[in-house]
Amino acid sequence: MRKNILCLLIVVIISCQSKNDEKKSVIVPKPLSEIKIEKNNDSLIYKIDENTVVIDQDTLKLESPFIYSFEGKINDNKKIQLHLSNQLEIEYGGYSKTATVYIDGAEDIFSCYFTKDNKQDYYTANIDSIDDNKTACKLKLYKLSTEQMYIEISLGKKSYKIYPSKIFPAYKCFDEIDYTLFDSREAFKKEEAPKEFTPSRDYNFFAEILSNDTGFEMLETKLKYLNTDSESIKNYKKWKHSFKVAKSKNDDGNYSSENLIVVSPVFIDSNVFVVSNFSYNYMGGAHGFVHTVYDNYDVKTGTKIAIPSIINTKDKNFIALYENEIKAYFANEILEDKIVMTDNFYILPTGIIFSYTPNELIGLETGAMNIFFSYEELKPFILKNTILDTYNSN
Repeated sequence: MRKNILCLLIVVIISCQSKNDEKKSVIVPKPLSEIKIEKNNDSLIYKIDENTVVIDQDTLKLESPFIYSFEGKINDNKKIQLHLSNQLEIEYGGYSKTATVYIDGAEDIFSCYFTKDNKQDYYTANIDSIDDNKTACKLKLYKLSTEQMYIEISLGKKSYKIYPSKIFPAYKCFDEIDYTLFDSREAFKKEEAPKEFTPSRDYNFFAEILSNDTGFEMLETKLKYLNTDSESIKNYKKWKHSFKVAKSKNDDGNYSSENLIVVSPVFIDSNVFVVSNFSYNYMGGAHGFVHTVYDNYDVKTGTKIAIPSIINTKDKNFIALYENEIKAYFANEILEDKIVMTDNFYILPTGIIFSYTPNELIGLETGAMNIFFSYEELKPFILKNTILDTYNSN
């Protein structure tokens, strides 16, 4: 009897271990979303094959979306983490393999793009400087989307390898393209429209969180998704790519537009999980509006973190410190007399970064402005018994 029970326990343990190992394996991207293309479109949009669409002579290669998280160690045994995403680019671009990188001790997150030459069997990326010594970082990505996938990192004469994390969460990704090409050839001939064809494109990216480690289980069970949009959560499993042609008779119905929303992890440790929500909106004119919002989550509870829950933002000394730092960063070009504190921020082991779009303070559209506050500066204002205790005690 005892032998039978012992054998049963061994079988259960092996079975559980097998399931865990399976969950920790590299998640191969799902097949491409079904592509819907209307018939009788005068060949303005057509498929070359199942993965390639031609839109008014422009070719769009469709790819499976994914997110992979890597980790390892580099110089002086410093930990490094890299989060790689495959998502559609803005301005009617194709798919781009974008990565965010964090190295122990850094005061911000680095970004890079992986590209591939047809003659190479790997992807390459570069970061111009990763430290005060302006050390350049070269990266090579091998065997993408396989169990053997890894990244080689070159720093000067030294090189290191990092692999997909077996601890950080994994992600099951989905995306949706809704593309309309406005055909105004008849109106163009009558000089009622300035262009023969104008595009309109909407793009959404969605990711489910899959826990690889018990330390991150609350992210899968409580948070569940990188997205917070209720409509996407409801419909993402039914998403299909759609390409169609619509007749346009005048200028009012013939303007280019683009809406793009993508999400990706940018940092994670045993305390905090940081997700970026990037959006791009173009409704005509010289350029579109770009904005990135950061969400910070408590890893142990899966709940979103608000600044007033970790910092005494009402303290007069903190307000003075904050305003002085912001004014110094913007070189006193701020249009408003009173600086409104942003609720857009992200937490790192070295400090907190507050993120502004320049038009919020100085009326310019030049990209995000990130202002770093170290924990040494913030120490008098950090509230007790928060996730910052670990960082602030170092």
